[in-house]
Amino acid sequence: MIDPATVVHSVEKALVILETLSRVEEMGISELSRELGLGKATIYRIITTLRIHGYVEQTDSEKYKLNFKLFEIGNRVVNQIGIRKTARPFLEQLAVTTKETVNLAVLDYYSVIYIDRVESREPLRMGLDVGTRFPAFCTALGLAMFAYMNPMEVDTLLAQTVQDGLFIKHTKNTVIDLSTVKEQLVEIRERGYSLDNEYYLSGIRGVAAPVFNHAGKIKAAISVAGPAVRITDEVVAEFIPRVKTVARDISLRLGYSG
Repeated sequence: MIDPATVVHSVEKALVILETLSRVEEMGISELSRELGLGKATIYRIITTLRIHGYVEQTDSEKYKLNFKLFEIGNRVVNQIGIRKTARPFLEQLAVTTKETVNLAVLDYYSVIYIDRVESREPLRMGLDVGTRFPAFCTALGLAMFAYMNPMEVDTLLAQTVQDGLFIKHTKNTVIDLSTVKEQLVEIRERGYSLDNEYYLSGIRGVAAPVFNHAGKIKAAISVAGPAVRITDEVVAEFIPRVKTVARDISLRLGYSG
């Protein structure tokens, strides 16, 4: 539990400004003030500090936008994880054999973050960017990782998802019954893969499998996903062994011996 007395409010405000700018092309001081309910003077001081340190830049219209510094920092974090470089050739090969988009993701608390992908060459495809964040409970990637975590930890993450108002229906197929989600996790662990039957995005189906590190702990997950019109039940059955094999190959390369 974090003690509120330890929170530095000026830093908190700076982070909120960065998050707000990440969702738009550019914003001015007045717009940020209205959006965040902060005084213009406060916004200006924080923006100036962020600008001096290279996190934002001023546009020709005298508004502000993020530059590439946060992207560079994020890339360093991903590279430190090490898995992206290790997994890349396996992802590329899986994309060749399936002709669909292949994803690599890690878990950040109760969210899935895409850290690499090999895009399908088909004209109709997913079109999601590296860095995209989804709720873990309703994605094949997230379920594949949850299934191999400590059940008590998963219970905590699911409870927090509910508390934060994120345990909601995104499509008609989203499962929002906690007992059913937990039953899914048991089944996934038994069979070694998870499915996404349009749980988060309508029209998108996929197959995912877990990736483990040298200590046998869940490290990431990979998936093959694409439009439901192409990812039929027959195609899913064909993809399952391929995804499981590639996930295991990546795990072995990371030192996994299980």
